[in-house]
Amino acid sequence: MLDSLQLKKICWAWLASFWSAGAVAAQATFGSDLSTIPPAAVAVAVGLALIGGAAATLRKIASPTITIKSVPLEVTSDLLLSLLAGLVTYFLCAWQEVPILLQAGLIPLAGFGGARVLEAYLAAGLAKLSRFGGPPSPPPEGTP
Repeated sequence: MLDSLQLKKICWAWLASFWSAGAVAAQATFGSDLSTIPPAAVAVAVGLALIGGAAATLRKIASPTITIKSVPLEVTSDLLLSLLAGLVTYFLCAWQEVPILLQAGLIPLAGFGGARVLEAYLAAGLAKLSRFGGPPSPPPEGTP
């Protein structure tokens, strides 16, 4: 049986063998798309997401019904979740060309929702992916 040191070496060798091909493919695919994103807009989205996350965290800390075991861990977790939810919301809004004022409202709301928003995005994304590979769905009843 392989020991952990050998297993680590095998994993690093496998990663190294495919890393360069993946990096080249990602650069060719995402390079032009990512360069068109304005850094100032991302910075504003980060700020709005963190405001929403801070509001949710403070609400949770102030609630007498919620027991928090570690405040620093809870704050870090909530802010990272809100940051991720806010950025995903920003990119989805930019992709769908949502008006800027609506984006400014949706991003802090996503930051406030944090994990719940990310779970909804994950469910929607997985549902969309399953439609690509699955069999066609049957037509609704009553349609000819």
